[in-house]
Amino acid sequence: MHAQHAVDSTDPMYARTLGFCRMVLAQSQLLNGELEAVVTTASLAVDGGDSLQSSRFQRYVTDFQQEVNVHASNPAVAAFSETVRDAMARFDDEDEDE
Repeated sequence: MHAQHAVDSTDPMYARTLGFCRMVLAQSQLLNGELEAVVTTASLAVDGGDSLQSSRFQRYVTDFQQEVNVHASNPAVAAFSETVRDAMARFDDEDEDE
């Protein structure tokens, strides 16, 4: 799978690139119905931190969250939505402090 290779070969010092690669991988996993893998991969992308400084990445994550929320009754998906909300709130708080 190309998306997994992209994640594996991206240097962690490039947090934004790694975040995007992980979100592409999560999208692929979603299309394959692998909800547990989706949540794990997308959560790693969101928790990457620096990626959230990009408005494009924020949009990508929120669009993805809306897509995955079709499965909101799944506890892992609900937890992911909470992770996204928390990460966005932390980023907003940091942004206000500057």
